[in-house]
Amino acid sequence: MNISTQNHNNLKRTSVLFFFIKIPYNTCMEKQNDLLMDSSILYRSTQKYYDKMLQDLNLSYAQLPILIEIYENEGISLQQIVQVGGYDKGTVTKNVQKLNTLGYVSILTSAKDKRVKELYTTALTKKHISEIYGIRRDWWHHITQDLTAENIEVFTTFYQTLSNHARSYADLEQTNLQFYKLKKLSLSDYDSHLSCSLYTGGCNLKCPYCHSKDLVYLKENMYPIVTEKINEFLESHRKDLDGIYISGGEPLMHEGVVSFLQYAKTLNYKIKIHTNGMFYERLKTILAQKLVDHVSLDIKNAPSAYAKTCGVEDMDLKDIEKSLDLLKQSVIPYDICVTLVDELHNQETIEELGEWLQGVDTVILQPFEDSETTIDHSLHRPSFEVVLKYKNIFEKYVKHVKIRGDQA
Repeated sequence: MNISTQNHNNLKRTSVLFFFIKIPYNTCMEKQNDLLMDSSILYRSTQKYYDKMLQDLNLSYAQLPILIEIYENEGISLQQIVQVGGYDKGTVTKNVQKLNTLGYVSILTSAKDKRVKELYTTALTKKHISEIYGIRRDWWHHITQDLTAENIEVFTTFYQTLSNHARSYADLEQTNLQFYKLKKLSLSDYDSHLSCSLYTGGCNLKCPYCHSKDLVYLKENMYPIVTEKINEFLESHRKDLDGIYISGGEPLMHEGVVSFLQYAKTLNYKIKIHTNGMFYERLKTILAQKLVDHVSLDIKNAPSAYAKTCGVEDMDLKDIEKSLDLLKQSVIPYDICVTLVDELHNQETIEELGEWLQGVDTVILQPFEDSETTIDHSLHRPSFEVVLKYKNIFEKYVKHVKIRGDQA
């Protein structure tokens, strides 16, 4: 096999051996689900093979790449293995301790730095290492038996690229927030502010009337906008824009939203965020740090109809209620957004919802609009007369009620 030493080393250092071997070089993105299944089959088959072949040595598939790494780099530290293999520290520590208990690895304190533990293989490893390499070689020969040297070379390059991309993503701090859409100018998303609009991907709900199906059911071939491009846009338009509107998907489900808001605030933008209220602790954090200037809380329906309206069974409304109470007590401006759908709302549920929202300052009624990216196209917009009737009901409980849209 014509595999370069560098590529060979990159391949052997991953615990998921040849994870994407069945991917054709020119695979269409529509085949992603099949590739995931193929990859899963290959991973599980590889694990079964190694566990079976290594059982007489009391070794497992998970320990193998770590043991080989130590053998080929005697004196390596735990942290270096973490970095090389892209593992979490707990996984490496657990497997090294097991290898130590089995007698394959010794753990010594570094003479240069007493805080560092150096790892060395024992005579037991050296006794069996040829057998271990043989087991690995036989599996490689088996799964590549129908491939030409050229196929293998192409795959090696392709796989190394995937591994490098995976590593670079895994190495990112979890504070990175990814956006999938950018509206460079909006006159309506953040009232009275000339703003841009940013949309995150993924949501914990699947409201049938949602017009962002592409962001809720985020496809693997839908790539986020490069972070640097988002930052470059925001920094270069500080004089042109004064606001940022952030929606999704559900932006507060992402850990990185806090650090992004901190960054955006250094650019002196006013920020409005749209959320479903189910991530109370994160909402509490950003309000406490004064990272947003306006919150739009998307309330789906009356509590009795909430699960049906948001497409999720066994809904727990505790965090939504806590978010609602938090906003009532906050000095930060907020509104409650309700999307009205003929099949999901009626006079009874609106009455119940009005009672639930009693005490809030502003409710914005948004009649449903079907679009190409709506989840359920069978739904309908209520008539303007019905919307006005709902508005009158809300006005018994809420100070300000507005209708968004061309009929307002």
